[in-house]
Amino acid sequence: MAETSGAPRTRGHRKREKTRRQLIAAGLRALAEKGEGLTVSDVVAEADVSNGTFYNYFLDRDELLDALAEELALSLAAVTAQEAIPDPARRFAAATARVLLRAEADATWARVMLRLVGRPGAGVELDRYLREDLAEGHAQGRFEAGPDDATLDQVGGLILMTIRRIVDGRARPDAAERAVERGLRALGLGEQEALEVAAVAVASLRAA
Repeated sequence: MAETSGAPRTRGHRKREKTRRQLIAAGLRALAEKGEGLTVSDVVAEADVSNGTFYNYFLDRDELLDALAEELALSLAAVTAQEAIPDPARRFAAATARVLLRAEADATWARVMLRLVGRPGAGVELDRYLREDLAEGHAQGRFEAGPDDATLDQVGGLILMTIRRIVDGRARPDAAERAVERGLRALGLGEQEALEVAAVAVASLRAA
């Protein structure tokens, strides 16, 4: 349950937050070792807590996997946000390329992402950074489209379908670059600029 905004954080709140973070960190380590087959027992052993402690924070394994997917996705998006790329178009390209290249490199991560977004009622806000980028780009005149639901569905669907093709082994070698370029064009960039921005974003991350 979310805490009331602005409410004073008591020692109990801080302890609960610390324990939850401990469980998520343990879950991420177990996920790296066991893959999607990780169990609650794997996580409590890794965190060195009791089963009861686990169930004080998560309803079941599925709820933990939702939390792990959110952690993985938001931490990846935060990397691009911290780079402070001034141009919203290049920031969008970098964030999208980073997600798709991570999917190419880590099949477990990619499957966890697909599992989360495909689960009805997961209630996870994974498009926070995308909304911010679209709003800024629209305000600056870089994007014709703003952060409305239709645009988010169009761009988000493009990214997710590309991840699915990667997971299924059906993606072309240039799938990441093509998806970034198509996303930029959907937002209103011209063909040549979209191609250039996408190529730079993908090449820079591959070389890193």
